[in-house]
Amino acid sequence: MASDGGYNSVDLTWSPCSRQQLLTFFSAAKAECIKDLPAMGGTLQDWKPGLYYGVDDQCRIAFGSTARLDATRWHFKFKKTPACRVLSCHINPNDDSSCKRLLVPLLDGTECAPNQWCLKGQCVSPDELSSSVVVHGSWSSWSEFSPCSRTCGGGVTHRMRQCNNPRPGFGGNDCEGPDVEAELCHQQPCVNTQLDYMAEQCSQTDHQPLYLQPHKASFYTWIPAVGFAKGDEQCRYTCQSDGENFIVSRGSQFVDGTRCESDSLPLFGSTAACLKGKCQLFGCDGVLHSGKVRDTCGMCGGDGSSCSLTSDTYTGGQAREYTTFLSLPVNATQVHIVNRAPLFTHMAVMVGDRYIVSGTGSMALNVTYPSALDDNHMEYRLHLTPDLLPEKEELLLPGPLQEEINIQVRRDSEND
Repeated sequence: MASDGGYNSVDLTWSPCSRQQLLTFFSAAKAECIKDLPAMGGTLQDWKPGLYYGVDDQCRIAFGSTARLDATRWHFKFKKTPACRVLSCHINPNDDSSCKRLLVPLLDGTECAPNQWCLKGQCVSPDELSSSVVVHGSWSSWSEFSPCSRTCGGGVTHRMRQCNNPRPGFGGNDCEGPDVEAELCHQQPCVNTQLDYMAEQCSQTDHQPLYLQPHKASFYTWIPAVGFAKGDEQCRYTCQSDGENFIVSRGSQFVDGTRCESDSLPLFGSTAACLKGKCQLFGCDGVLHSGKVRDTCGMCGGDGSSCSLTSDTYTGGQAREYTTFLSLPVNATQVHIVNRAPLFTHMAVMVGDRYIVSGTGSMALNVTYPSALDDNHMEYRLHLTPDLLPEKEELLLPGPLQEEINIQVRRDSEND
């Protein structure tokens, strides 16, 4: 086939077979159909190509795969030129000055302002049109699932679709349903904790300067802002300067699968993880927004019949010595221990041969182990009276436990 010299044309020639078929087509008097005007009835008159190909798509078609909309110039610098009369694009996405203009009307159906669309070179709103022009949005096909974002510790694989087949236009309804489906993957534990993984990402920005004053670069050691930022804010690469009292975003977003602290109390067995800069909840089955939870026995979707409740009290212990009164086995769940006499005794917790709560002869302050980001973490809380005296010690371990934990008690005097 021969080139017509148009955009993206290449040097092609007709093959003998194609040439013969075309000659046969014309000689058989079948070519009269190409003289027909386009049909304007049915749904074709409502087909607006800008609802399928947005401004960025039109930029890529005109100037190449890296081109995108130059929104600043389009909306502000060429106010004398109607928005729908010129295509203004960045050629290099890393260079805001690389702008080119194409003096052709944007495709009908291109969004030109909030709740306004291009139509015959004009930017119009729904109240300027009849209801027959309304186009309701429809989903594109799902993309392929992305590679897992982490090699261990629970990364995320996801696929997406867009409401662009067509986009809603001229007052039409948006698409219904989710635009992303995601699952946790590579959930085998890493050597390091989830907090370590966030800390690693924060520390990678230590060499990047922070300009607190114009033209004056400052450098800090960056650590996770756990306890200071939560939810979506935490997933926006929020880090704290070590030894300082401020937190900033050190990038666009943490790696998908980085754990986060949900704004709301997550259900038992659910996992809060970052996805595209937002803190999302995955069910115990690892599926985004599935709502599936663990029962009291730690079984995902179970009915609580696979375990039994054990409850007891302990009043023993040795003065000035730690005595193990409870050994929690692997897979234990929903452990709740309360010490109601902390003026005379206090608890300690051992994991392996290491104390993680107390163990040095004095009562501990609040502890979350390994961290609030880690799955099945333990919480130790010391409750105080209005006079700031110890009122109650409380230990919460949702489980299922991944290792044996020993709970100890120490009496602070012989006569208690």
